[in-house]
Amino acid sequence: MLADFLDRPDEMRAAAQRIREGVRAGEFDGLPDLDSVESDDEGAFEGRLLLLRHKARERDPKLRRRKIEKVLAEHGKLECEVCSFDFERTYGDRGHRFAEVHHVVPLHVSNATTTRLADLAVLCANCHRMIHRKRWITPDELRALVRARLELS
Repeated sequence: MLADFLDRPDEMRAAAQRIREGVRAGEFDGLPDLDSVESDDEGAFEGRLLLLRHKARERDPKLRRRKIEKVLAEHGKLECEVCSFDFERTYGDRGHRFAEVHHVVPLHVSNATTTRLADLAVLCANCHRMIHRKRWITPDELRALVRARLELS
């Protein structure tokens, strides 16, 4: 990450300037000193509102809706493409038309691109998290891993 940052000195200077402006404006006042935060096994203080600055990749929410509609039209149900979990079968009406939609090739790899419905996969939350854990893997790779584990059982 640092190498990417250093390769773009103009962006680095602009980000540093925004941080300095935030400090001068008091945007970071009230953040605890890390040395003053105690932690133990009993719990930790949470819930304060924080102002965060970060980049996010642009996504078109219509693609998710269209992917779900296409899968329902073709299969009559909405199952995780890795483990076959079906939110509606498990949760009833609460899970109706619910699933996560994942870019098979992450946008940080493809960069700005035109996304087609074939570039997206329907996943349950657990499989989606597993795909993003450590080095990202594809839905096909995770499906193979799950099947191999099931065969060992």
